[in-house]
Amino acid sequence: MEQVLQQRLAPARLQPYTAAAGSPRAGIRLYQWNVEVSGALYEALHVIEVVLRNALHEQLSQLQLKRHGGGSWLDSPFPELTDRARSDIDQARRRAQEEIARKQSPPVRGGAVQWIVPSEGDIVAQLSFGFWRYLLASRYTHTLWLDALRHAFPELTPQTLAYVEGPVKRLHLLRNRVAHLEPVYSNNIALDMQNMTTLLGYLCPRTQAWFGSTRVPRLKAAIASRPKIGP
Repeated sequence: MEQVLQQRLAPARLQPYTAAAGSPRAGIRLYQWNVEVSGALYEALHVIEVVLRNALHEQLSQLQLKRHGGGSWLDSPFPELTDRARSDIDQARRRAQEEIARKQSPPVRGGAVQWIVPSEGDIVAQLSFGFWRYLLASRYTHTLWLDALRHAFPELTPQTLAYVEGPVKRLHLLRNRVAHLEPVYSNNIALDMQNMTTLLGYLCPRTQAWFGSTRVPRLKAAIASRPKIGP
């Protein structure tokens, strides 16, 4: 079976695992563990991303109401946003429209698909973790953070952007590694778990408690099952 896996998983892909573990057989065990812990991390990061984006979206909606009396901040992005952020919103809107069109019943031959305007929720769901991470960049300290985004973290004291920017940046990088099937065995998974728990505590202690009783045990079990590697 070892030879089969070496062939099917590809020697080049297994090489970092083999080098870290000390032998091909141990490398396969490390690869298997990497798959398992990546699954636990992906489940946890799913929660983090959804909770974070909803909290930030809520505060941006409140800022839109305060500044303009209504409407959607996605339809008239704030002037503070970078060109990249505006482009991300436009792309998210297009993806949301395409997703709605894809889910519609196939039109009659020669007919046209009815074009439905996506809701705010549709567009928000298409914005990447990276979009929300960069909303928490230091460039927004004296604008969007001060005016709105700090209120998404009611338990953060003092409300200093750097206290959330760092953890969110690290979790975004972790999310990309997991999503692209890259090795995470060299990560400090316990620290990653702590970053998630801390961030949720700033956002909502009750959600943090739920996360602690549902996702944290899975992460701890994955950490504990790590195979011994090296000489």
